[in-house]
Amino acid sequence: MKPSIAVQSDCGVASTTFAKFTGMVQRIAPNTDVVENNLSFETGNARQVAAYLYTLIPFWPENTIFVSLMNNDRKIAVRLANGRILMGSDDGFITMGIHHFGFDNARLISLEKFGDDAFTLARCSANLVNGMPFEEIGEELKLEDLNLFVIPESHIEKGLAEGVVTMLLKTFGNLTFSIETDDFEKTGIQHGDLVKVTITRNEQVVYEEEMTYQPSFGFVGIGAPIIFNGSAGYMDIGLNQENFITECIPEILEDDPELYKVRIEKIGE
Repeated sequence: MKPSIAVQSDCGVASTTFAKFTGMVQRIAPNTDVVENNLSFETGNARQVAAYLYTLIPFWPENTIFVSLMNNDRKIAVRLANGRILMGSDDGFITMGIHHFGFDNARLISLEKFGDDAFTLARCSANLVNGMPFEEIGEELKLEDLNLFVIPESHIEKGLAEGVVTMLLKTFGNLTFSIETDDFEKTGIQHGDLVKVTITRNEQVVYEEEMTYQPSFGFVGIGAPIIFNGSAGYMDIGLNQENFITECIPEILEDDPELYKVRIEKIGE
């Protein structure tokens, strides 16, 4: 069975980018299964891609190639320890994949072999599907040669989780924290529990509110705040049917999100 090529991009569903990519792949490697993961990431938001990829990778076969069509940095391919290949610009989108699944090998994609245009990644991934050895797609890169995001640490103890804001999900108005959902379980906080959420910047409180930790927005009233497990595998905060960012911390839109620390503490411990 040929490897699948799974594509993520910020081009939007109305663009022909994905269709052109698919066409180029199938000209080189006919009948290849090319699928779209998500074509509507925020423009240039490689952090968002990194987080979503981390949740998708385990569901795909070992030889799957994940292609990220974003940004215009040098083109790289990374083979993870679990056999999956991540391919795209060296913009940090590989960070969470390497962090969670381990690093095996990396290559700087040769523009001489695959062309220096919009279809470099299509040609490269198609040639891998056709059997080209990973080691032949370009010069080897060491782990330290790659552009990786710094992953902020979180603090976990019984009834308490602390971290920082890592992503602004502007489409829905939610914030994503550096607290992994698996780690949050270690706090012992259960769905339905009342928690106090405090967000600070430079030790100054910018938001503080009591709310419940719930599986979804349907468990709270319209406009009510909620802590929940985000789809990227990290804890999120939002307002039911309203925009948490613009309603509660609009200043974060013009700031570095990671300057904002969060504390989620169970009430009644």
